[in-house]
Amino acid sequence: MALREYQNDLLRKLFQSYADGYTAPCVVLPCGGGKSVITAEIAKRFTDDCKTVLFLVHRRELVEQIYYTFIGWGVDMSLCRIKMVQTVARRLSTCERPDLIITDETHHSLAKTYKKIYDHFPDVKRVGVTATPERMGGKGLQDVNDILVEGVTAKW
Repeated sequence: MALREYQNDLLRKLFQSYADGYTAPCVVLPCGGGKSVITAEIAKRFTDDCKTVLFLVHRRELVEQIYYTFIGWGVDMSLCRIKMVQTVARRLSTCERPDLIITDETHHSLAKTYKKIYDHFPDVKRVGVTATPERMGGKGLQDVNDILVEGVTAKW
């Protein structure tokens, strides 16, 4: 499978942000823009380099959905764990240090459970993905992400 050009452009911006020294970008793409395949490609690039990935979701249904997307995309699932954030936060003492943490629906990541995980792995690169880079109260994500990497708009 292949990404669309706007998705490849977004990935170029993401990996450039890491090269520029950012460690926790927030990828913003509207609903229907392909966040699942973009995160699959990110996970594939890391696992292809024998690096481990922890993918955090906030709902149980998403674990299976993302798993099958990643399998179809060719992600090495022996190096990738898709977990509920609540489970990881409760079991940090037994959780192996990943090389990358991907946070689905990262607008939830200001919650204590996410911050607990991020604080436990302070030197691990992260990327969050969302269509809405702010909380319902209007608070931005600058406490957990250090740069916005924006894709195309819904109008586009």
